Amino acid sequence: MPDHIFEKLIGALVGESAIALLTQRARGATLHAGEAFGRVLAWLWETADDVVPYVADLIAQVRYHAPGACPEMSLDDVLGAVGRAAAPMPPAEAAAMLATLRAGLPAYL
Repeated sequence: MPDHIFEKLIGALVGESAIALLTQRARGATLHAGEAFGRVLAWLWETADDVVPYVADLIAQVRYHAPGACPEMSLDDVLGAVGRAAAPMPPAEAAAMLATLRAGLPAYL
């Protein structure tokens, strides 16, 4: 797949996931980044691609760019939502991915 197509697909997924997170937050629901986001993130993790920029994009969308953006949404809120979306991953892999995200995201924020 050409890089520019891949980036468009990921961008659309991140945007949809951000809107879903903001809607969930407004309703007081448990935050979940979505099954599709979790599956794509798991695939990116397995293929040794860097997952950090994609989650950084999700945070930027949630905090600043998506309709109804919420600058107060914390890193812990987003990582919790990502962790719930990553539930189908083996627990050790999900934990390793979340540790990588926690370590790498501050450089993007």
